[in-house]
Amino acid sequence: MSSDLTPGSPEWMRVVTASKVAAILGLSPWQSPRALWHQMHGDLPNTAETDTTRRGHYLEPAILAWWRDQHPEFLGVLDLSPSYTLGDWAAATPDARAVEPEHGHDVLVEAKSTAQDWDELPAYYLTQVIWQMHVSGIHRCHVPVIGPRLVFTEFIVDYDDYADDALVIEQRAREFYDSLAADVPPPLDDTVATYDAVRKIHPDIEPKAEVELDATTARQLVEWHDELESTKKSDRLAKSTVIDAMGRAQYATHNGVRIARRQPGKYGVTFVVVAKPADLPDRKETAA
Repeated sequence: MSSDLTPGSPEWMRVVTASKVAAILGLSPWQSPRALWHQMHGDLPNTAETDTTRRGHYLEPAILAWWRDQHPEFLGVLDLSPSYTLGDWAAATPDARAVEPEHGHDVLVEAKSTAQDWDELPAYYLTQVIWQMHVSGIHRCHVPVIGPRLVFTEFIVDYDDYADDALVIEQRAREFYDSLAADVPPPLDDTVATYDAVRKIHPDIEPKAEVELDATTARQLVEWHDELESTKKSDRLAKSTVIDAMGRAQYATHNGVRIARRQPGKYGVTFVVVAKPADLPDRKETAA
């Protein structure tokens, strides 16, 4: 296997890596198992760079510099983007590797950035870290994070706490990898990533060609689409009613629950519904 495991390279695309594992397990908020399968299978090009990945790329040196300032006890210069492999089908390319002087053990460093406050690593990032440690054989990973208001924090993940999970992750990842050669894609799901993927697989249209649908599929499509169109109209009416009632107010509330807000937007004031159905008092309680 080629040693070029630069994210986005053809070699990188053909093997299971940390960023793909979260998608394989259905944990990624951006990617789905089915969409990733079609990319690795060669049916679709690799996903274009997003604002999130660009942000991480630009901020990574600063985050690593902060981490070095917090840990002067670590020896030498960070080994940036080291590569590790697991057979010829899996790889890991952590952001950096450092040496722990007390015991001479290596540690990994994964720099992350977020616009949210984290009390713990999100599952999709934790899965990536577990994979990096599993493939590299380095059993501790420091995860420095720059978050909202440019505040730095750090998480430390030990492999021993997730050793059993790592074995399950490897098994699931290997099954996914083997399914590529077997031409057996994962099942469809309701994610945007999967919908976008299946729309793009066959860009050409064969004139007058037909596909016969079974009764369940045909009825679901027509009935759910009709229900969606009706729901859109109801949604617009509900929003118009609340916006009209709010006037210049920023928030709309009900029984102490914040329901919606008005906020400045690029093209004028925007309206955002912030409550979930579970936040509302029971109908019977309201009636009483």
